[in-house]
Amino acid sequence: MIRMKNFIKAFICCIILFISPALASDYVSNFERIPAIQNRPPQVATWKRTPTVVVCDYAPVKKSEILAAVKFWEKLGHPFYRTQYRYDPLNKCKSTTPVGYIVVHLVTQDLKLEDDSLAETHFFVDNDHNEIEWAVIYIKSETKETVLEHELGHALGYLHHNHINHLMNSKWTQGGWDTNGLERHLR
Repeated sequence: MIRMKNFIKAFICCIILFISPALASDYVSNFERIPAIQNRPPQVATWKRTPTVVVCDYAPVKKSEILAAVKFWEKLGHPFYRTQYRYDPLNKCKSTTPVGYIVVHLVTQDLKLEDDSLAETHFFVDNDHNEIEWAVIYIKSETKETVLEHELGHALGYLHHNHINHLMNSKWTQGGWDTNGLERHLR
């Protein structure tokens, strides 16, 4: 187990060399791919705090969709503090460092997504403690089934796992509802 942790830390350090820090802080968005270990999707970090999900104005997500996606992950053992739908009294939607939050936005013009991408998630890790501080999900208009669940998976620290029918498959057309390896294991 210690050998595996050292491998993951070493690999993440290699990734960090190629990713520029967000806003010149000590946080890095780990949206790169590392190899699957033991036939399950890699989870590169976990949350320091129980996150709150906030869906910002203009995000193309219905309240029922985000509530269902959060419940999906809760059934796998991942806790959420609360889900706020277009209610943002602390202005986390405008924050560049929404610590403790998973923020869901509409894709903006300054974010360059691949033409075939439906969404993109950036999660920010305190590298000293290997804990996720916050995550931002950008979604194009009109989401498809499993997209929110997939992106919340990234916000929880999971990377792509290219097995056919797996929720974390990088290609929506090859993904599905297989959740092997996504259950939260208490430490």
